[in-house]
Amino acid sequence: MKPSLNSLVISALFITIGIFLNYNLIQSSYQYKKAKETLAQNLSYKTRFLDKEEWQQIDMPDGNKLNFEESQMSITLPFGSSDVQKKQYEQQNTIIANAQSTINVKSLLVLLAILIYIAAMGGLYWLKKPPLAGLIAVISVSIVCLHAGLFTPMLEIGAIERDLNLGDIPIQKEIMGYTLNVTIEKKFEGDIYFYYQSKSIAELIGLLFKQSNFVVGFCILLFSVCFPIIKTLLMIFFVFKPSIAKEKWFSNFVLNLSKWSMADVFVVAMFLGFLAFENMQAGVHTYSNISIGLYFFLAYCVLSISSSMLAKMPTEACA
Repeated sequence: MKPSLNSLVISALFITIGIFLNYNLIQSSYQYKKAKETLAQNLSYKTRFLDKEEWQQIDMPDGNKLNFEESQMSITLPFGSSDVQKKQYEQQNTIIANAQSTINVKSLLVLLAILIYIAAMGGLYWLKKPPLAGLIAVISVSIVCLHAGLFTPMLEIGAIERDLNLGDIPIQKEIMGYTLNVTIEKKFEGDIYFYYQSKSIAELIGLLFKQSNFVVGFCILLFSVCFPIIKTLLMIFFVFKPSIAKEKWFSNFVLNLSKWSMADVFVVAMFLGFLAFENMQAGVHTYSNISIGLYFFLAYCVLSISSSMLAKMPTEACA
């Protein structure tokens, strides 16, 4: 029982197109991430507190803010954000919104390619009923999902403070016999970033090794990258040589490899991290957003289990 040439050609074409679309999606995700990191840097608490532009525009409201009393002079100086800053932040947010729209479009293209491929394989099976067509389709889609899941961000987290108001800052100075009382009112309009991170699995592994967290980095590399790749390669080998399913080592190693894989555990851990960070009470607003990479990796986990079940069926039939 060997796979048909038609199913292999269609699958190879789909994998090629899928990886090409994934590459474009990964590039767009990187551009979105860089735009968000640039915004977080420009709006970081250090940058905004030390930016002279933040302290140059004085918004004088209606009413007397300059008071004289017996050798004393009191001044209230309310500082607001400048128009230049607001324009810069609007431009950066526009870049981020455009990058997010591009990610959505390219993700839909990958999904559309998967649906067209499934429809093509379904039509081929309905017309000619080629052997192992279902398994080949599952393996092909899982390869595309694994590629996207490893290299696109899975989660972004941040800690921000909106419209931070420093309140009244009193300053007193003696000048030529006058006591000068200056009260500075400063409100940082918009967002101030204290923390922002967005990582894919590949970036996380690289970061862990860079920080000398070799044990954790190696575990994630082994269970979330090496095991899935090894299993996928062996499943492809099974497609070309189904008789190998009778081998005991294949049954014990490949068909039960999912029990040792941390892929599904990793996905659950990401969800737990999402829920935990969203509800932190750190004195600032914290947020976490699931990115497209998590859905692709989750899809791979489901497809990987499905491929094991499909590969096990002919094994049990031959027993």
